[in-house]
Amino acid sequence: MLVHGLEEEGPGDVVGALTGEADVDSDRIGEIEIDGEEALVADYARTLLEAGLEPEEPVIISPYSDQVHRLENELPVDGLEIDTVDGFQGREKEAVIVSLVRSNDRGAVGFLEESRRFNVALTRARRKAVVVGDSDTVTEVDVLDDFLAYVRDRGTVVDAV
Repeated sequence: MLVHGLEEEGPGDVVGALTGEADVDSDRIGEIEIDGEEALVADYARTLLEAGLEPEEPVIISPYSDQVHRLENELPVDGLEIDTVDGFQGREKEAVIVSLVRSNDRGAVGFLEESRRFNVALTRARRKAVVVGDSDTVTEVDVLDDFLAYVRDRGTVVDAV
């Protein structure tokens, strides 16, 4: 089985898997619980591994350490790196899955307002980048709104709900 974008060497594709619905109303990461986001991220990581990537080839990153810990519990695979955006800075992997976390009715995005963080996260993928997040919340930030428009124009958005 091949995952689109992993068939050839060189730059791959970008997929935005977006929940599209605000599930919580919080500015504090300790209170954030996005139903299904960890499961979506873990399922996609498993798909990459089943497609033939070795556990050391993809990485899952998030701006928030609490989300990293939840993902480590959701996906205990030896060799699979799960880290914060800042912790992964300066390195590359074959595939990068980004879990954005933020979901609320106010469009509050916290660390995601720093476009540098998203740029670092997205540009570290050699062959595939997957972004999972709540499109209603994260598109309040220009760089994320522009990113969503970019992937929608190319038909590479998967709406999860």
